[in-house]
Amino acid sequence: MQPTDNQLPQPPVSQDQSSTVPQPLSATSPHISRAPSQAEITPGLKRKRILKSWTGLVGLVVLTVISCWLILTYVVGLTDVNGISMQPTLYTGNILVVWKLPQTWAKISGSQYIPKRSNIVIIDDTNNTGEQFVKRAIGLPDDRIYIANGQVTVYDSQHPRGFNPDSAPYGRDLIPTQGSFSGQVGVGQIFVMGDNRAAGASIDSRSSMGNIPSSYIVGQVVLRIFPFNKIKTF
Repeated sequence: MQPTDNQLPQPPVSQDQSSTVPQPLSATSPHISRAPSQAEITPGLKRKRILKSWTGLVGLVVLTVISCWLILTYVVGLTDVNGISMQPTLYTGNILVVWKLPQTWAKISGSQYIPKRSNIVIIDDTNNTGEQFVKRAIGLPDDRIYIANGQVTVYDSQHPRGFNPDSAPYGRDLIPTQGSFSGQVGVGQIFVMGDNRAAGASIDSRSSMGNIPSSYIVGQVVLRIFPFNKIKTF
């Protein structure tokens, strides 16, 4: 007699066969976290997030403003030319970049900032009017300045017989220096002139300004950025 279907032998089940029946999580199963949905965020939490975002933005703006102010005040600045005293080198409306860091460091370190001869510098009015002037440094501390016959002569320890500072490249376009002058530059001072050497064209160390103390030097002009077709370094 043949066995019926329900009497056929069943294959043995392996002891390590995985069960396909889902098992409930035990108490020790790891918990899977998730971010709360927008619906679950309370109004108070929303306000805190918005306040934190705005606080960070305001802080960034304040930090940017302070950084710009510090840079423009103590490191580098912009100024414009108004007047004829520096023609033909600079004209009214020219916008200049001024390098202030050497003067800033001099004040921090308790030293004196003396630019190089022929540098174009920005100086504060020694009469403390708040006005600023753009001039060229011609004489340095201990120099003796002599102007006669249309020429400037500087006497110093290296040139006891004198030399003409206008023999530098900038001097090629200058007219002869009008008038006469004789004087000594003091310690910690510079002697400045405008490039326009016509009589009365420049108020500088030859006239009412006199020698300029180092503390009145704002910085050195390093670049003309406007007009754009006349960008130039100095």
